[in-house]
Amino acid sequence: MSETRWTNEQWDAITARDCNLLVAAAAGAGKTAVLVERIIKKITDEKNPVDIDRLLVVTFTNAAAAEMRERIANAISKYLEENPGSARIQRQMALLGKASITTIHSFCTEVIRSNFHLLNIDPDFRIADETESYLMKLEALNDIFEEQYEKENNQDFYELLESYGSNRDDQQLMDIVLSLHTFIQSSPWPEKWLEKMTEGLKIPVGTDFASTVWGKTLISSVKIELEGMRDMLTHALEDIKAEPGLEKYLPVFQEDVSNINNLIMLIENSEKLSSETVWDNLYFGLNTFTFSTLPRAGKEADETKKEAVKGIRDNVKKRLEKLKGQMVNAVSAELLNEMNALYGRMKCLAGLVIELSVRYAEKKNRKSILDFNDLEHYCLEILTKKDQNGRFVPSDTALQYRERFDEIMVDEYQDSNLVQEIIINMISRVDSPKPNVFMVGDVKQSIYRFRQARPELFMQKYNTYSTEKDSPFRKILLYKNFRSRKNVVDTVNFIFRQIMSVNAGELDYTVNEALNPGAEFPESEQKGLIFGGSTELHIIDTGDSDNRFNNINNDDTNNNAEDNNGEAAEQEEEMLDNIQCEARMVAKRIRMLMEPDEEGNCFAVFDKDQKKYRKLEYRDIVILLRTTKNWSDVFVDELTMAGIPVFADTGSGFFKTVEIQIILSLLQIIDNPYQDIPLLSVLRSPIFSFTTNDLADIRLSKRKGSLFDGLIRLSEAGPGEVCNKAKRFLESLAGWREASLYLSADQLIWKLYSDTGYYGMVGAMPGGEQRQANLRILFERAKQFEETSYKGLFNFINFIDKLKSSKGDLGSAKILSENDNVVRIMSIHKSKGLEFPVVFLSGCGKKFNLQDMNKSILLHQDVGFGPDVVDYKKRLSWPSAAKEAIKVKIKTETLSEEMRILYVALTRAKEKLIITGSTADKDKALNKWFSMANTKEEKLSDYEMLNGRNYLDWIVPAALRHSRCEDFRKEAASENLFKGLLIEDSSLWDIKFWSKSDILMSKSSDDLQSHGFNDWMEDPAFDDGHGSLTLGNKNFEEIDRRLSWKYEYLDAAYIPAKISVTELKRRFSDQSSEGSASMHYFTAKLIKKPLFLEEKKGLSGAERGTIMHFIMQHLDLDEIKMNTETSYMKIINNQVNQMVEKDLLTVKQAESVDLKMIGRFFESELGKRMLAAKSINREIPFNIAIPFKELYPKENKKYMEEETVLLQGVIDCFFEEEDGVVLIDYKSDYVPKGKEYVIKDRYQFQLDYYARALEQITGKKVKSKYIYLFQSKNYLTM
Repeated sequence: MSETRWTNEQWDAITARDCNLLVAAAAGAGKTAVLVERIIKKITDEKNPVDIDRLLVVTFTNAAAAEMRERIANAISKYLEENPGSARIQRQMALLGKASITTIHSFCTEVIRSNFHLLNIDPDFRIADETESYLMKLEALNDIFEEQYEKENNQDFYELLESYGSNRDDQQLMDIVLSLHTFIQSSPWPEKWLEKMTEGLKIPVGTDFASTVWGKTLISSVKIELEGMRDMLTHALEDIKAEPGLEKYLPVFQEDVSNINNLIMLIENSEKLSSETVWDNLYFGLNTFTFSTLPRAGKEADETKKEAVKGIRDNVKKRLEKLKGQMVNAVSAELLNEMNALYGRMKCLAGLVIELSVRYAEKKNRKSILDFNDLEHYCLEILTKKDQNGRFVPSDTALQYRERFDEIMVDEYQDSNLVQEIIINMISRVDSPKPNVFMVGDVKQSIYRFRQARPELFMQKYNTYSTEKDSPFRKILLYKNFRSRKNVVDTVNFIFRQIMSVNAGELDYTVNEALNPGAEFPESEQKGLIFGGSTELHIIDTGDSDNRFNNINNDDTNNNAEDNNGEAAEQEEEMLDNIQCEARMVAKRIRMLMEPDEEGNCFAVFDKDQKKYRKLEYRDIVILLRTTKNWSDVFVDELTMAGIPVFADTGSGFFKTVEIQIILSLLQIIDNPYQDIPLLSVLRSPIFSFTTNDLADIRLSKRKGSLFDGLIRLSEAGPGEVCNKAKRFLESLAGWREASLYLSADQLIWKLYSDTGYYGMVGAMPGGEQRQANLRILFERAKQFEETSYKGLFNFINFIDKLKSSKGDLGSAKILSENDNVVRIMSIHKSKGLEFPVVFLSGCGKKFNLQDMNKSILLHQDVGFGPDVVDYKKRLSWPSAAKEAIKVKIKTETLSEEMRILYVALTRAKEKLIITGSTADKDKALNKWFSMANTKEEKLSDYEMLNGRNYLDWIVPAALRHSRCEDFRKEAASENLFKGLLIEDSSLWDIKFWSKSDILMSKSSDDLQSHGFNDWMEDPAFDDGHGSLTLGNKNFEEIDRRLSWKYEYLDAAYIPAKISVTELKRRFSDQSSEGSASMHYFTAKLIKKPLFLEEKKGLSGAERGTIMHFIMQHLDLDEIKMNTETSYMKIINNQVNQMVEKDLLTVKQAESVDLKMIGRFFESELGKRMLAAKSINREIPFNIAIPFKELYPKENKKYMEEETVLLQGVIDCFFEEEDGVVLIDYKSDYVPKGKEYVIKDRYQFQLDYYARALEQITGKKVKSKYIYLFQSKNYLTM
C-alpha cells in the first residue's frame, strides 16, 4: 500500500506479533511512522484483522494524540483510494472517531467514568485546574497547621518546625509539606511509600552502614572519586618521568597511587567478601591516609611542569579531604544514631502529608472535582485488587479491559512513571503466553525526570528483553536516522560515544546505540550554493583578554568570518555581559550564513516540498537554549539590533505585558479602589489619560490619605478639566463595581474591553495583533476560572496572583505561523519532536542547575528522605549521611538527564549544527579541558563527566581528541604535550575562539542605516541609463539640508544651570592665570570615589574644616555670652561633648578639632563684637540669579543675553550692628606670617559675591567683610 521503503528493523517492528515488544527508536528513526504503519497493518490484515477500536494507543500529549489520529485517518483514506470497495476499511474509518487514541490521563478518565460505582465519587466530576488545586491544598494545609498549634504536648511538630521552618514563620515548612505531597503522587500507593521510607530510618543497632541503601550509594560514589584521583596522579607520574629534574618526585607520587589503589581494593574486596565492617574499614582507611612531603626538585626542572604536577597533587589532597569531610565523616555507629534521631521528625512530616491528602480529598469530594494525580490513582484502584498473599493483581474490571484490547501501544515510553506502568500491566496480557504491549521510545531522549518520569523502567526492559524473533519479550533497535545529514549524525556519535556511560548517562553509548545516517540529500547542480559543511564550535572568551580572532579548522573549508579592525572595540566602549557577548556572536554568524561568501556562494538548504535546494531563510534557523529565562530577551534584543527578525517562544512574559497589567490593575480597583499603585496605573493608562499634572492635582486635593479619596474630593471641587476627568472616572468605576456583583469574571472583562474601547485601542498600537491576542488569552483564562469552584472578582484576582507565584508566568499569545520568516528561539524541551535545517545550540557555557541539592530535606523515589541533621537548641545543622547519598543520586541523575537533553538538542539539526558557548577565562578553561581529554581510554573518565559543570565540559574534551583537530590541541595545550587517545572519525569540525573585541559591533545602527541608504542610492532602478540618478536636484538639496543640519543653540547646552560660589571662584582663578576675562563652558567632572572605598584612614584637612564649621554653627551662643570666666573653653568643651552624646558628632570627629582655636576666636576683638551684636545668623544658604554675560562677557549671541545662572552658596556667619551688617567667613587654612595677602587675593572674589547675596537677602548694606583664620589666630579685613 505504501511507497515508503522500510528498513528490515522497521519492518520487523511493524509486523511482529504475539509478544511484548520494546522498540528502541533513536532520534529521527521514524518511530511515529512505524507506529502508524503497525496500526494500519493490523486493521488491514487479511488473515487476522483487528478493529481499530480494539487497539489502545497511549501518547504523551493531547497534541500527539490528535496528530496520531490524523495520520491514521490519512493512511486509511489513502488505502481506501486504492481499495474503494473494501467494507472493512470503510468500517475502520467509521470506528476511528471512538478509537482509544489518547493520553494516559484521558484513558484513566474514561475508566473512572465507566466504573464510578466502584468509587465513592460523583460521576459528573470535573478535572480541576492546576491553580485551583493549589489553592485548595493551601486552604487545607492552613487548617492543619492551625490545629497543630492548638494541640497540647505536640513536641514532634514543634521540633520539626524549629528544625526546618524559617526564623520568621512556618512558610518554609508548609512548602516542604506541599513539595512532599506532590512528590509522592508519582508513586502507585503514596501513603505506603511514606510509611516504608519513614520506617527505613529506624536501623537496627550494629548494622554496617555500608549495607544500607545510603551506604551503598556513597561507597559507589567514593570508588568513582578515588579512581578519578588515581587517574590524575597517573598522568602526573607520566609527566614526572618525561621531565628531567623531577625524578625525586617519582617515589612520592608512586606511594600516593599505591595508597589510593589500596583504598579501591579495600572497597572491592569488602564487596566480594560481604564484610560486616566495610564502612568502618573505609572510614579508618581514609582517615589514616597520609601524604609524604615532596623533596626538592632538581634545578634543571621546568618550573611550569613542576608547578603543574604539584597542582595535581594538591587537587587530589583537597578532593580526599572533601571525601573525609562529607561522604565518609563518621563510623557506622554514629551515623546510625543520627538516622534514628531523624525518625521522629520525618514521621511527623509524613503525618502532616497524609493529613493533607485526607483534607484535600474531602475538599475535592465536596466540589466534585479530581486532579490529574487522582485520575491515575483512582484508575489504579479500579484496576487492581489484593490477592490472598497481599499482592496486587488485576481486578475483574482490568480483566474486562484485557479482553477488550487486542494490543496496547505506548508512545514515548521512556517518559512513563511507575503508576502508568502498573496501569498498563493490569490491562495487558503480560502474564499470558502471548503478551500484547507495544512500547516505542528512546531512553536517550528521556528528559522529563523533573515530572517524575522513570527512564529506568525503559532501561530495565532494554537490558532484559531479547532480540530473538520468537521471544515473548522482545526488543528491536531502530538507529537509522532519516532526519540529518551524515556530518550531524557523525558529530552526535563522536561526542556521545566518549561521554555517555552507565555511570554518567545511565546508558553505555556503544556501536549498537550509535545513529546510522539514512537521510538522503541529493547533490545540487545549481551553481553558487553551498550546504551542509562542518559542525561548528564557537567559544567566546568573555574575560578582559585582548586575544585576536582565532580560527582552528580540521578541514580545508573556508571561513566567511569578517575581520574586525581594532577601531571597533575603541569606538564601542560598553560592558557586555556573557549572554550579550554570546548573543552578538550568534547574530554575526547568522548574518554570515545569510550573506554570500567572498566567492559569491550562498548557504542553501534542501526543501523537501520543492525537492530542490533553495537559499537559507531566517525561518530555517532555530536557536536552542537550555533555559530561556534571562537568556531569550537578551538574544531577541541583540538579534533585533543586528537586523535579524526573531521570535522567542519563551512560555513567560504574559503578566508583564503592558496591556495585561493595565486590565489587571483595573480589575483590582474595581474590587477595591483603595489601592494606590493599581489606581495610578489605570489613571495614567490610555483609557483615562491623566497627566502627571493631573495626578499632582489629585494629591494636592488631599495631601494625606488614599489617592481614591483625593479623586473624590477633586471631583467635588467644581468645574475644570481635571475635575471633569475625575468625575467621569468615578462614574465609570461605580458602574463597573456594580456590574461586578452580577457578572462573571469573563463577562466583566469583555464589558471592560467594550466600554473603554481598550481592545481596539491596543490593536492600533505597534504590535497590535499580539496585544489583542494577549487580551483574548486573559478573557479565556477568566472563562476557565468560572468553570472552577471559585467565583467572583476577588477570587479571580487571587487566582491570578497564585498563578503568577506557582507557575511564575504564562507565555504571551502565539500569533506566529510556520510561514513567518523569523529566527526562532526556544528551549530544548520545547524543541523535542521538532526538526530544523540549521540549529544553533547556545548557552553551552551556562552552569548546570543543581539548586535542588540545597534544600533542607531531599527526596528520592528509591532512597526516601535525605534531611539535614538539626540541633535547633544550638542552632547547628549539617547534612545527614542519607542526604549526602541522595545528593550523589540527584547529581548523577541530573547530569545524566542533562546529557540526554544535550542529545535531544544536537539531534534536532537536519543540515547544519552550530554549537556556541562562553567562558570567563579561556586559558583556565582550556587547561581544564585539555586535562580531561588527556586519557588513553576510548571513553572520557566517568569521574570527569560527573564533575562537568556545563555542556562545554563535555563537548570540548571530546572534540580535542579528534585526530584532525591538531590546531585546536596546540591552542589548548600551551606547553603541555597531548598524550591522550586520538580518535579517527569522519565528523568534520570547525572550531573558533572569539574575544570580546571580535563581537563589539563595528557598525552602529546609524552606520547600518547609512549602508542601507547607499544600497538604495545605487539601486539600478534609479539609474536613467546614463550613469545618473533620477532623483532630481531638489531631492539632493533636501537630503543635503537635512544631513548637514546643526542645532542652533548648541552653546547653551554647555551652560550650567547652577553653580556654587566656590566653583565660580576656582574657575575665575583658573581663567585669570591664563589671561582670560571669562570662564569656560561647563564640563561635567568625574565623580571621585568615596573615601571609604579608597581605604583612607584619618580625616583630611577639608573634613576637619567641615567639622570646625559644624561646631561653630551649633554652639549655644547665649550660654557663651553668659560666661563670667576668663576662658570660654569649659563651656565649649561641654557643648561639644553634648554633640557627641546626641550623635551629632563621632568621638573621632570631635577629637580631630583643636577647640582652643574656637575659644581664641571668642576671645578676639571680632568674636567679642559678634557676641555683643543684637542679631547673629550662622550657616545661611542662598541662591541668587546672576546674568549670563557676567560670566561670559565675550559671548555676544542674542539668545544668551537674557539667560541667567543660579549661584548658590552658604554664608558662615553675619551679625548686625547699628550701622550695618558684618560678614565673617571662617578659614582653617594655614598661612605663614607675612603671606596674608595670598588669602585676601584667594577669597576676595568669594566674599564679594557673599556680600552681594547678603545685601539682596537683608536689604541692608554690608559695611564690613572679614576672614577669620583659626590657625593664625587673627582676622583679615577684606
